Amino acid sequence: IAVINAMGRAEINVQTENPFLLVKKIVDEIKSQVDMIFLDFHAEATAEKQAMGYYLDGEITAMFGTHTHIQTADEKILEKGTGYITDIGMTGPKNAILGMDINAALKRFLTALPEKYKIATGECMLNACIFEVDDNTNKAIKIERLVK
Repeated sequence: IAVINAMGRAEINVQTENPFLLVKKIVDEIKSQVDMIFLDFHAEATAEKQAMGYYLDGEITAMFGTHTHIQTADEKILEKGTGYITDIGMTGPKNAILGMDINAALKRFLTALPEKYKIATGECMLNACIFEVDDNTNKAIKIERLVK
């Protein structure tokens, strides 16, 4: 089993190599050595995440997006057998803004001034996905979102 973590470029102020070309190169290099490939695509734009999923459909077992901290309800098996979800969600404080203290986060939006983020406290949640994979084809056959 191989797990790849790649970072998107759209709407993120970071200069990185083209993640599409880079991940495809890695997949091509390792696909004869592993049975399953999972991609954690850390990106802001949902369109970039969707494009990556379709680009690698049939080449990898599953792709899940991360970064936006909000679990999407678009889990599916793509046409060529890749399991996909735009964002797997967050594990952390439930009553928070992206895991951060609500008042500190609000202050940043209300005043446009820098405010140190503080991690929220209280009851926590778990967002995750379970990908069921066919042992013969190594393609995803089921995906189930978890919210606990």
